[in-house]
Parts: sequence; structure tokens; C-alpha cells
Amino acid sequence: MFGGQVGLRHYEGLNGFGTAPATDVQELAKALEAGYQVVNQTGGSALRVESLEASLKVVTYTNHHIKFWKKIPKSPAYSTVEEYNQLTAYGPTQFAFTQEGELPGATDTSYARRTQLVKFLGTTREVTHPATLVHPAHGDVIALENQNGILWLLERVENSLFTGDSALAFDGEAEQWDGLDALIDPTSFLDLQGQPLQEADVEEATNTIIEAFGYPTDLFLGTRQLSDLVKTMYPRERIQLPAPVNGQIGQAINTMATQAGVIEFNPDIFIRPLPTPPAAATHANAPAQPQAAGTALSGTDGDFTKDAPATGNLEYSYVYTACNRFGESTPSPVMGAVQVMTAAQRTAGNHIDLTLTNAAVIGAFPTEYFRVYRTTANAAGTGVPAAMTSYSLVLQVPCTNQAAAGTTTPDDLNFLLPFTSIAYLGELTPNVITFRQLAPMMRLDLAVLAPAYRWMILLYGTPILFAPLKWLRMVNIGNLS
Repeated sequence: MFGGQVGLRHYEGLNGFGTAPATDVQELAKALEAGYQVVNQTGGSALRVESLEASLKVVTYTNHHIKFWKKIPKSPAYSTVEEYNQLTAYGPTQFAFTQEGELPGATDTSYARRTQLVKFLGTTREVTHPATLVHPAHGDVIALENQNGILWLLERVENSLFTGDSALAFDGEAEQWDGLDALIDPTSFLDLQGQPLQEADVEEATNTIIEAFGYPTDLFLGTRQLSDLVKTMYPRERIQLPAPVNGQIGQAINTMATQAGVIEFNPDIFIRPLPTPPAAATHANAPAQPQAAGTALSGTDGDFTKDAPATGNLEYSYVYTACNRFGESTPSPVMGAVQVMTAAQRTAGNHIDLTLTNAAVIGAFPTEYFRVYRTTANAAGTGVPAAMTSYSLVLQVPCTNQAAAGTTTPDDLNFLLPFTSIAYLGELTPNVITFRQLAPMMRLDLAVLAPAYRWMILLYGTPILFAPLKWLRMVNIGNLS
């Protein structure tokens, strides 16, 4: 009717939007508005009822992420010291053939008595009495906090089943149990030297376990490492035509058939690449910051040729933290912690001698052990990186001198490469591995000494690996670029 475009001129004389007199607009502004304010609410916003989502949104791990703890066979413990016997050999290696009528030679079975100490884990939770009287947004506050405490403890259990090491103590037995890193025989490993996981690596690892008379059943690995293995299958993936109705592509790997049988893959979110140092102390009772590391070269048992060029000088930088049962200290200063290694020294098998020095003032909580972090091999002259993200864990050693400015002198043989991952393959049966429980996870109420409810969530037990050669670690797993 009007032709062309419609504009405000077509509404002249009408009291519509955008054309009302200023007085009318002012009157309109006096109307109550809901607004968006969440603090200092006035006017209409003060009458607005808050709309809070009824379900609590979990943005961290859940029970679904706990893998190894759910699968490991469990059995009761009856003492804080659990003993077991190993049959190590049916007899000596000798010929069994005899002449006619001759008495066969005597052979004796070999046994060994082993012990494992039960460890104690727990967390204390508290909810004030008034908090139980208000109308909670997400259900019973005590029940919710009890569930959160259980999940917190399960995460510590899951991590420790892989990385726990009771040898990390200054004198005697550490509070933590031995995880697979410590339980698996030191000779039972496959070194991928920084390469991503391949199908052939799994096959080779299973053969190693077969040769130790094991029947591997399960592989526990990081989610990234399994994803990289899946990606190697993409070139071999085939899609049947015509395409399926849903158009789904991609591939998921849950098991793998090997000469040792079918291996079940267990991607575990808690198996991460070797960690970087914390930016600051992780607990108020952690040891004081240690002094800068010292380095030197010696020996013929180092393995710095892997993941390194055949020629040229390379340099390695170190930081380390002092640790106890509470946490890690602030990392040591990076100044001066650089070691240059020539190609000839790498070929000769030199390792790096480290000097770890306690703080000048120890404080109330001394060092139990050290965590040593190193950079990747850099070209000589690169300099010492200042960012803690440039360093990755390569070594953990017990402290040998807790005195002020006391020193511990471990060797870095380059067994673990920075920023790589570890996977664990073995026979997950009760005859090979178990978690011996002195007490299952339980709740123990504490006395009411204030208008608050306090309780502990506790677990007593220890993992036991009866046959250390029937499990294997796949170390130095890299990522696809």
C-alpha cells in the first residue's frame, strides 16, 4: 500500500512506540521492572524470586571416573601386617632324565614369605547445626557432604593405587601404601621412548607377561593414550556402503585380541602425564622451600640417548620440591640448575648427579622425600626456563638428611622422560593382585563439642601384588602431534 520501505513517518500522529511525547515516556519509566540485579536489589528487582536450579551441577570427577578401585579384587585383612607366601620355583633347573633303575635326583620347591603393611586413609567432614535447619537447595546437607567426602577419598585411593610408594620416607615406613609403580617388578617394563601407544606395543607387552607365566587381562591407561591408539586405526577403518541411516562414523576400542588372550582397555582419567611442579606450597604444613639444585655428570648407566639427537650438545634444567605427608613445598629456585651434556657423554652412558639441599631453616615439618622435575632436552644455550610448566616429574627419592642445609644426592638415569605417561598391563585376578581390607570404607561419628556435626570417613587396607612379574608398566608414552 505504501510502496518502498515503511518508516516512522508513516506513524506520525499516532501515540505508538518511539513516537510518544516525552512526558509519556517518563511515566512509562516509573513502572516496576524485574531487572537483572543480583545485589543491592531495589524496585521491581527486590520482588523477583530467585530461580535456582534444583539439581547440583558437578563440574569435577564423579563415581563414574573411578576405574581401578572398582575392578581390583578385594579380600579381608585380619592384621595391620598382612603376610603371604610365594611359590617361586618348583625346583632347580636340572635334567630329569635318568638311567634305567636309577634313583632320580632330589629337588625342592622354593617358597618366600612376604609382608605388606596396612595403611590408613581418612577425611573429616563438618556441617553446622543451623545449616541442617535451613531449607537446602540440593537435599540433605549432611548426606551431600558425606557423599562428597567419599568421592574425595576415592580419588586419593585411585591415584595411590597407581603411584603410591612406601619407600618415600626418611626413616622407616611411609604413611602411603605401595601402588603399581612400586609393586611391579622393576625389570617388568616396556619403554616407548616418547612415542605414542601402538597396537604392536600392547602385543609386545603381553608377550613379556606370558614369558613370566602370566595371562594379562586388563590395561589401565590415560584417556589421551587410548585416544591416540584409536587414531592409529583410522586409516584402516572401513565404512560399508550404503552408509547407515544414522550416518555414524568413528571407532571405539574397548578390547584387543592378542596372543595372550583378549585385553580389556580401562581408560582412567586419573592416569595423567607426569605432573608439573606446583606454583606454591600445597599445604601449610609442607616443608620449607629447598635450595637450588646442583648438577654434575658421571657414570655409565645413564640412558640419555633416547629421545635425543645423535649429535650436538643438549642441556637439562631442574627444579625440585621437598615433600612430606601433608604436601609439597614451593619449588626450588631455578637459578644454576642446568647441566650440559655432549653427544659423546650421552653415548658413554653418563647420568646426571643431583645435589638436593634442604632449606637453611627447616621449620616444624621436615622433608620426607623429594620430587624432581626436569625440562625436555633443549639445545645448549637455551637457558633456564622460569615457568614451572616447562618442568615435568622424572624422579622421586627419599630424603637422606633432614638437617638444615642437609643434602641428598640421587642420580637421574633418564628412565622417565618429562611430559610422558605410564600405562599398566597385567592379570587382574585374585591369585595375582588383591586389595586387602582391614576395614571397608566407613563413617565414624565424632563427639559433638559445638553446634556442629563432625564425622570421619575412613578406609584401612593395602594393595598386594602376589606376582610382581605378571604385571608390566609401559613407560614414556608420548602423544600424537
